[in-house]
Amino acid sequence: MNKKLAIIDLGSNSVRMIIMKIYEDASYKMIEQVKEMVRLSEGMGEERTLKALPMERTLNALKLFKRLIDVHKVDEVFPIATAAVRIARNRELFLEKVQKETGFVFDVISGEEEAYYGYMGVVNTIKFTDALMIDIGGGSTELAWIENKKLKKAVSLPYGAVTLTEMFLPKEIIESSAVKHLESFMKKQFDKVPWLKEVQGLPVVGLGGAIRTLAKVNKHMISFPLVSLHNYQITFQEVSTIYEKINHGTKADVKRIPGVKKERGDILTAGLVPIMSLMEHTEAKQLIISGNGLREGVFYKKYLDITDQNHLIADVLFHSIENLLANYDMNKKHCYHVKDLALALFDETKELHHLGQEERRLLTASALLHDIGMYIDYYNHHKHGFYLVLNSVLNGLRNRERLMCAFIVSSHREMKFREDWKNYTMLIDKNDYDIIRKLTVFLQMAEKLDRGGYGSVKDLYCTITHDKVKVRLQADHPVDLEISGAMKFEKCFEKIFHKSLDIQASIFH
Repeated sequence: MNKKLAIIDLGSNSVRMIIMKIYEDASYKMIEQVKEMVRLSEGMGEERTLKALPMERTLNALKLFKRLIDVHKVDEVFPIATAAVRIARNRELFLEKVQKETGFVFDVISGEEEAYYGYMGVVNTIKFTDALMIDIGGGSTELAWIENKKLKKAVSLPYGAVTLTEMFLPKEIIESSAVKHLESFMKKQFDKVPWLKEVQGLPVVGLGGAIRTLAKVNKHMISFPLVSLHNYQITFQEVSTIYEKINHGTKADVKRIPGVKKERGDILTAGLVPIMSLMEHTEAKQLIISGNGLREGVFYKKYLDITDQNHLIADVLFHSIENLLANYDMNKKHCYHVKDLALALFDETKELHHLGQEERRLLTASALLHDIGMYIDYYNHHKHGFYLVLNSVLNGLRNRERLMCAFIVSSHREMKFREDWKNYTMLIDKNDYDIIRKLTVFLQMAEKLDRGGYGSVKDLYCTITHDKVKVRLQADHPVDLEISGAMKFEKCFEKIFHKSLDIQASIFH
């Protein structure tokens, strides 16, 4: 296959592009991402016409994108235009000029299609069942009701961060009366969506630059230790606190708030009114930030079509792990066998560890990814693994779970990994660290039981007495070296579970 796809998202405020490569084994990877703030909808006003300067800025950005596409030798390009072009009376003139000078033929999608692609980018990369999605763009805001992971209802409102700023907050000073007027306006828009009454209390999944900025401000405020924005979760109270910081004073003041980019500061207040109003309207207590949106949604639609898969990825965590195993050229047979042995130890010792399905899921992810650091170098690959788990595309885990997974991966050779968990007490506590230690010893033993990579240990079961755990292996070859390796963790096992460890094997042919 080895196919490269470029997806261009021409919005009202920015134009963005991602280039994705799909490999022969159906794995994929982003190889380019670019964004330009072009403010295409600037000054459109009631006459709804694209103005000369914004069109020129946009055309220059698209010419840059064309050069990148040529450099990467992209096979297929999917240019998508949204609100600003959708409502423009002179859109045909603009699109003809774009096609003539760049070759791009834009698909001008409806608001409902925009909501669908946003949904596709979210539902295939975040673990949830039911949610209310909001995508605040420059010229429109999309709402979607997701029930049992399926898109149940969707609507597009023709108001976004840029248009709302021009309508209500055009001055440098952010007047409280104008903000109140805008809040009242958004409430009336939401009142016109009858099905919002049926989604009371659901978590809100937020997309778009304004909501990503909200998350960045929150991270600065609490000195959050990780970089990732995708699946970052904050409470309604935290949203309210940030909203209070940006809804008064001047736009210059807003731009100086840590986490706010200067090119977005002048439209941020109006951009956050819809999310604040929506959470109040539906009494939502939680906001889940999605780093993925329309571009990723278009990609997943095309990718799943190309690879003949269901449009809903059943398990986003397992899917992203499978993709990482391929991206990092890992020994999948060994990874899966270590995972099976680690889970067998976990399942056979439930009465000792008292952990549940969430911890089992965490052990599964950690075991499959335990050798990910080998992609960088064999020496210190456990340290490289810590960094890669924290910074690779690993969907379906919250930040706390991702960090715990990183610690387990980094400790699969020894418990003395030097990264101090106390640097991350915002995310994990002493109880989490105890869970990490329990899961780590299972992974350490499992990895040694497949030290040769031959899969000689086929299965195992445990017998637990008042002072000992007897692990009995079923193997098709002598496994003395594997047992010797696993027994190196005897003292650690005994310290955690207060029982000695005994491992023996039965050989069958």
